[in-house]
Amino acid sequence: MMKNKKSILLLTVTALIILIGLSIGNPDGVHYLSLFAALVFTSISSIFIYKNRAYASFKPLEWLLLIVFSFIVQFSLLDNLHMTSSTIFSLVLYAISRTLLAMLLTAAVLSAIKQINDFHYTFAHPKRYLGIVTILILAISLYYWFAFFPAAMTPDSLAQWRQAHNGEFNDWHPIMITWLIMLLTKIWDNPGIVAFTQIVVVVSIYAYTFDFFIKRKAHPVMIGLLTAIIVIIPSFLIFSIIIWKDILYSAFLLFFTVNIAKIYLSKGAWVKSKASFFLLLLSAFGVAFFRHNGFPVFVLTFLLMIVLFRKNWKPLVTIFLVVFILQKIVTGPVFTWLDVKPSDPNEALSIPTQQIANIISNDGKMSKEEREYFNKVLPIELWKEKYNPYKSDPIKFTWKYYDREFIFNDLGLYFKNYASIVIKNPYLATEGFLKQTALVWQINPFKDGYTDTYVTNIYYGNDLGLKNKVIEPFITHTANAYLAIFKHPVFTFLWKPAFYHCVILLFSLMLVIRRGITSLIIVIPWALNTLSVLAALPAQDFRYLLASVFVSFFFIGLPFIRFDQKEKDVTS
Repeated sequence: MMKNKKSILLLTVTALIILIGLSIGNPDGVHYLSLFAALVFTSISSIFIYKNRAYASFKPLEWLLLIVFSFIVQFSLLDNLHMTSSTIFSLVLYAISRTLLAMLLTAAVLSAIKQINDFHYTFAHPKRYLGIVTILILAISLYYWFAFFPAAMTPDSLAQWRQAHNGEFNDWHPIMITWLIMLLTKIWDNPGIVAFTQIVVVVSIYAYTFDFFIKRKAHPVMIGLLTAIIVIIPSFLIFSIIIWKDILYSAFLLFFTVNIAKIYLSKGAWVKSKASFFLLLLSAFGVAFFRHNGFPVFVLTFLLMIVLFRKNWKPLVTIFLVVFILQKIVTGPVFTWLDVKPSDPNEALSIPTQQIANIISNDGKMSKEEREYFNKVLPIELWKEKYNPYKSDPIKFTWKYYDREFIFNDLGLYFKNYASIVIKNPYLATEGFLKQTALVWQINPFKDGYTDTYVTNIYYGNDLGLKNKVIEPFITHTANAYLAIFKHPVFTFLWKPAFYHCVILLFSLMLVIRRGITSLIIVIPWALNTLSVLAALPAQDFRYLLASVFVSFFFIGLPFIRFDQKEKDVTS
């Protein structure tokens, strides 16, 4: 009885803090509709947690992860930076109340999910079921392909297409993708073959993932839900028709993640077979070579796996060395032999560039020497004129005035001056960082924010003579009409990678509750990819974090598989 009273008291105090914090802490004033919604959700969650309190108990580490997740979720819903000008007390109270509300809702969801323990479903005809799922996903993908035949291409796509045809390579785009385009166009010199290949690869990796779920006894309802997510939400399939390096990279990151799950669940034994060795090698190769930030993702993930699964270190070390050495050979002697032009090292300075620009644009504090230094990098008036809070390209590509050589002649001096003005202008530096990285962390956009999503046409007026062809007007019209539905403001969250990040984090938390902290090794590739994008994000392009979309559906299903199954029953 005493425990019950304590639980009621704790939930009541939590609810009061939430409501008080949202009432007096909101920098934009009281929003009564939001306050009412918070009251409803708080009441329902509290009642549910109390009635299911046997499932609402968590270990200390799980509580810590729950708090971190809740803070991230509430922060992702932040749509303005005005609160930084509020008093410290109201700011802290508002943040705490939002975090507590997120914690209450998350705890309720986790309590409900913890009660699901039926992981013993066996499909009578697993291959038939897998075939139906695969055909359905392939059919929707091909529908998009026919609707926007032969492919969709942007200036980036055209640049790589041009390299594949003239053999004048540069490292702005991964050379493996360029070589793949070269190979495919020997078969059919048309963008359509590249788009078709991407479709086949993406669908095959989706099928590989579903095969994993079916063999691990996932319930048909879960299989059906995941299939529906992929075929209904356009972000899972529409990108396959666009010729971007990000498509194959994102698919291979999913492939890599599924293989790591297999290694984890078998305690490293899965990789011993020749077929498994090849599959892991293939997925690691794609991650390491299909996008520049993929190589450190591959390296760090493998180093962690070698430590965690050291009893089966030989195949892991072998794959690591093969891919690592091959990457060094390609980017070293092969690049030299082919006279591959290096990419712009200034790409890595996107975040500092934006913070400096925000400080200069707002007449932030800086010494005379610092002002003179940044004026040499780019004239002060151009810093102000070219600054776009969400995109560093206008500054970086002011070729005539932006002095890259001056920066890299003494990179230490650049960072010395950068660090100095950041310390002097913490608010402006933080604002510049948060706006530039909004793609990664924000679900509710700022009023002046944007996200570039996808295209369905070949860039108009290109000098290569490439054009789209309408095969059947009805197909193109219906595809456009369907896609238009998801452009409605109510679906804005589906075009925000941060939404998928929150989904991944929620189900990863559920995975930790079911399997323990070591299960987070499965999350590592996605986390490293996301952090690497965060560190050097140049613009608000959805495709940079497309991997988060592809991987998200895998993490939704992962906590609902059978974990104790013998490896001989699930090898592929």
